[in-house]
Amino acid sequence: MEEGSPGCAEVLALVTDYLDAALPPGRHRTVAGHLEACPGCSAWLAQLLATIAALGCLREGVVSPPVLAALRESFAGRGIRSDGGGARGRRT
Repeated sequence: MEEGSPGCAEVLALVTDYLDAALPPGRHRTVAGHLEACPGCSAWLAQLLATIAALGCLREGVVSPPVLAALRESFAGRGIRSDGGGARGRRT
């Protein structure tokens, strides 16, 4: 990895904005480069995209409140917003 490149924790914190194309172009390229070069982050992103695809069709009221709370807790702190914005609601 190049000096000055973001680490895994930083990339994973930016992944929602990356998927939403909300990063400045240079930052987007930097994150994309890390995701291409890092097998761990690449696997995590693939898992996230699979989760989004699997759950993307669910709407409010379909998932029970306890299950929804458990999902939000599971994703808390992993770069995934649980406030209804960001990549969570994005369809791929």
